[in-house]
Amino acid sequence: MLDIDFNELKAKLKAELEAELKAAIKSELEGEQELEMQEEEHNNQKQYNKQINYNILTQKQYQGQSAATDTDVETESEAEAQAKSKNKAKSESDAKSESEAKVDTDKKGKYFG
Repeated sequence: MLDIDFNELKAKLKAELEAELKAAIKSELEGEQELEMQEEEHNNQKQYNKQINYNILTQKQYQGQSAATDTDVETESEAEAQAKSKNKAKSESDAKSESEAKVDTDKKGKYFG
């Protein structure tokens, strides 16, 4: 009959099983690490996009404030120009009224005096 060494077969099977388990565990760990790296890259990209969106929003706010400020400055300058023209017109009319009043009093003094 054939001589079969069960201890030797047992050792070979054990070695093969260990090798297969190590390979399975190694591939599983590599897959998890790859997944973690992809998630980390995705999170970094999301954070980068959030920063870009924040920068764009801030820029739009500054532009909006600048436009509002420009509009306010234009409105104020227009109001000042109108006020100056009104003051000038008023002072001219006041001066004209005073000169007419003076002429009238001079005329009255000559004829009624």
